[in-house]
Amino acid sequence: MTDTTSHYSTETKIQYWKPTSQQQCDWDEKGYFIMPNVVSSEAAAEMRGVIKNVILSPEPDARTDIDPMDPMGDTPEAHAARFRKLNRFCHTSPLIWHTVYVGAMAPLACHYMGSDVLLKFSSVFIKPARTGAATPWHQDNGLWRDGETEPFNFWMALDPATRENGCLQFIPGSHSTEIVQHVLYEDSIHGELPRARVRDMVNQFGVEHIELRPGDAVCWHSSLWHYSPVNESARGRIGIAGVYTTPELVVRSHRYREPLPWVLRDSRVCSSFPVEEFYAPNKRKEALEPFPHADE
Repeated sequence: MTDTTSHYSTETKIQYWKPTSQQQCDWDEKGYFIMPNVVSSEAAAEMRGVIKNVILSPEPDARTDIDPMDPMGDTPEAHAARFRKLNRFCHTSPLIWHTVYVGAMAPLACHYMGSDVLLKFSSVFIKPARTGAATPWHQDNGLWRDGETEPFNFWMALDPATRENGCLQFIPGSHSTEIVQHVLYEDSIHGELPRARVRDMVNQFGVEHIELRPGDAVCWHSSLWHYSPVNESARGRIGIAGVYTTPELVVRSHRYREPLPWVLRDSRVCSSFPVEEFYAPNKRKEALEPFPHADE
C-alpha cells in the first residue's frame, strides 16, 4: 500500500457534530465513550497497509520515531516486532492526516475544544502478536505534566482490538480523580500510577475492556486511568491515537512545546499538507524532572 494522497492546501468549514445522549452520559459518568464506524473498514485497511509498509521496510522512514523491541531478527516478522509505536506519523502520511486527524475526528475535537484546535500528540500504537508489550496504568495528564486538564483523546482501531490481543482497559469514573503523581518501578517503561492505588481503584470501580472493530474509535478524558496488557495472542493489532488541544492552553502550559499542527482555525479545517504549525511564543525548552521512584 502506497500513501499517494495528493498534497494540497484548502480550508473548509467544519461539519457540526454532537454526542448522542448515551455518549454524553458515558462521557460525564465514565470519562469515555465509543464511536462505532468513524471510518469504514476499507479506509481502516488502507491506512493499515500504509503503516505496515513502514514497519516491514528494512530502513524505516527517518522522520518517524521508532521504539525498538527485543529480540530483533532478519525475518519480516522480526522487523514488524521492532515497533511499539510510531510517533508523529501523521506528519509523514497525508492519507492518515486527511482521513483521521482533520477528517473523521475533527468535528469531535471542535465540539469539545472549540473553534481553534491543535494536534498535541499523534501516534500509531502497535501490539505485535505474542510480543506486544503492556502499557502501564496511567493518566495522560499525569505523563504530560503541563498543567493542561482539558485535552481530548482518541484511539482508533485499524485491526480488531480484543481482550485476547491486549485491548485498552479503563477504570470507569476515574477521570473525576485528581491528577496523581506518577512513579517509576524497576520494570516501568515510563511513569505510571502507583500500583497500590490502581488495585484500590480497580477493587472499587472495576475495569471495562474496550473492544473495537476496525474503524471504531474510543474517546476519553485526559484524566481517565487506563492501561493495555501484553498481547499474548497470535493476532497483532494496530491503532491510531491523537490528543487535541488549543492555542490558548498551549500558551498557558507549564511546558515548552515543539510546534504543533493546526487542525482548526475559526472552525475551518486546516487540511494543508505538509501541515501548518503553531509556534507558542516566549517558551523555553526545559527538561522535566524525572518521575520519582515508587516506595513499594
